[in-house]
Amino acid sequence: MKKLLFILSFLLISFISKSQNDTTNKPSIAIVARSYADHIVLRYFATSPSLFNKANKEGYVIERATYKASIPFEKLLFTSIKGSPFKHWNDTQWEAAFKQSDKSDSNNIKMAGFAMALSDSNGTIAKSDILENGLKSLKEERDKQDMKFAYILIAANRSKMAAEGLALRVSDYDVVPGNEYVYRIRMNEPSENNNEDINYIRVKCQNFNEKYLVNNKTISIVEGDEKVSFSFPESKEYYAFTVERSDDGGITFKKLTSAPELKLKPHGYKEKTDYGYSDSSLINYKKYYYRVFVSTAFADDLLLAEFMAMPRDKTPPPSPFLKSATHIKPKQVQLVWEMDGEKAPDLKGFNVKRSDKINGQYNLISKSVLPKTTRNYIDENFDADGTNYYVVEALDTDGNISRSFPAYVTLIDSTPPAIPIISSAIIDSVGKIIIKVKPNTEKDFMGYQVLKANSKEHDFSVIEETFKDSLGHTTFTIYDSTTLNTLTKNIYYKLVAFDYHFNQSKASKIIELKKRDTIPPVSPMITDFSINDTSVTIRFANSSSEDAVQNILLRKEIGKEKFDSVLFNTKTSVTAFNDTRIVAGKTYEYAMIAKDDGGLLSKISNSIQLKTLLNNKIPTPVLKGTYDEKAKKVFLVFEIDKKLNSTKIKIEIYKRADKKSRWVNLKTINADKSKTFSDESINGQKTMLYIIRLIDEKNNTSNFSKELTIQL
Repeated sequence: MKKLLFILSFLLISFISKSQNDTTNKPSIAIVARSYADHIVLRYFATSPSLFNKANKEGYVIERATYKASIPFEKLLFTSIKGSPFKHWNDTQWEAAFKQSDKSDSNNIKMAGFAMALSDSNGTIAKSDILENGLKSLKEERDKQDMKFAYILIAANRSKMAAEGLALRVSDYDVVPGNEYVYRIRMNEPSENNNEDINYIRVKCQNFNEKYLVNNKTISIVEGDEKVSFSFPESKEYYAFTVERSDDGGITFKKLTSAPELKLKPHGYKEKTDYGYSDSSLINYKKYYYRVFVSTAFADDLLLAEFMAMPRDKTPPPSPFLKSATHIKPKQVQLVWEMDGEKAPDLKGFNVKRSDKINGQYNLISKSVLPKTTRNYIDENFDADGTNYYVVEALDTDGNISRSFPAYVTLIDSTPPAIPIISSAIIDSVGKIIIKVKPNTEKDFMGYQVLKANSKEHDFSVIEETFKDSLGHTTFTIYDSTTLNTLTKNIYYKLVAFDYHFNQSKASKIIELKKRDTIPPVSPMITDFSINDTSVTIRFANSSSEDAVQNILLRKEIGKEKFDSVLFNTKTSVTAFNDTRIVAGKTYEYAMIAKDDGGLLSKISNSIQLKTLLNNKIPTPVLKGTYDEKAKKVFLVFEIDKKLNSTKIKIEIYKRADKKSRWVNLKTINADKSKTFSDESINGQKTMLYIIRLIDEKNNTSNFSKELTIQL
């Protein structure tokens, strides 16, 4: 009974799903249609035993309307087709149909006779009181009706005469080829009582293509050892299938299925599943040709696919026994295996594979299939820092593979980790130290030893071990601290890396951290000074502190609040400064301050106040000149301010060979006697530089003229 219910469930689901083209609610009467060149065939069915029994008494009303794209189905103008309402045949009609039937179509006749026996309306009435035995009687009656309903559905699907006799198939010839129609079906009762039970279907009148289902790609083939299996998806177009096979290259075919094969599906199960078939006891590597036909609701079997399949040897060779995996040299692992069990005459050879996990993906490491006589292999590309598992596969000539159990190799690790790299190190103002390390990438890396010393030449002491990789994920950070009140100004660190086999790397580069200075430098001192009308010269003693990096000379004009810095001295050899940026006659205050390499400033030194001299300078002359190549002389021309025409003036002439040479007083002449001067050139000299200044009778001087360069 369960098997029958599975069949009933599947047939109904297929039939109903195919009929619901233009309606959202599940109909009480399912309907499908097929078009031919001159007529349209309708197949329909009440969807439950109780509805079927009711329709079997009342009959079915079928109406037709011409399809209009812009009008809903329920608004179309429908008229009943010829013969409506349709009811199952009486005995006379059955007898006449049997006489006119094709006697060679035994299946059609047998199914029709079966349907005739089941269609007796009196058969649906219980011959005794079904409540006589309580629920048991009710269940038996329900099972009886379900069984009858399933048999009728099968008969109608397999026989055109059965479907017509049961009033479940109608052919409409009052159609025009090329036109599109909408049919609706309901039980033969007043339409106002069953508006919700009306079902519609739309169909165009055109020639039927018997190969519309053909699709060779829908078949999924599995070629096994002396067998061929295949499957294809279910469809609303068919509900069963038959299989034919040809052993002679597709010339003649023999049916393998005595009757259409149904796919069982539990009642209520709605997910899609596949049809399947397996053909066994075949000859390996022989080509077999198959045809699959599917059964439709219109009592015919249509071709679905044609294909070729070949059974193949799927029996793998005996599994190898991987006897050992040994780390024989620093860069070599040796594998040794044996072949146990029965001999494999079709053995082709072996593959060797490696993985980092026992149940992980094993990748091929042997470049080609090893000869079948091989029993060992040397791996020189194993992961020296990780785990290595091996398997050996036996391969036969048909590509069947068997695999050994995995073998793990214990590596003799003598390779130390890479030298650690310290990416940054800082010390703050209170002596807190943060060191960041670029993580080592070795798989067997364990951690670091942190070593510390107060001098590069001292022995370093271990202050911390970061084993078990506990400092972080992307960068390792090491924290330390030191006191600042010590005689040593610097502190030194280095790292050593270890792996899990306690191999030790070389030490990292030593990093030097300078402790933050808390003591300011000693102040510098002004020791002497001198003044003239154009400048003030300050002499000083630089700070005596070793860490002093700058001695700064400060100056401010009396009456102002803040000092200006006029000299930043970084050389201890410099002990004087000539300040020319002064104004004659003004009073200035000078002082000094020192700065150390930690940025600390000393106290301001004792200051001095100096009054600059008034400027008695006379106007500055202008110097011009040319070189006479023939005479080998330089001719200088002096231009003196007219204000000095009544003053006795002397001209001091200075020269030098280049910018690095010292100025030499060439000659002093009276300006009232000569405004020019000539100077002989020196052989081999390329340039001469000249300046002049004026001196009056009171020994007041002018500023020096602009420097004149003469190219010789």
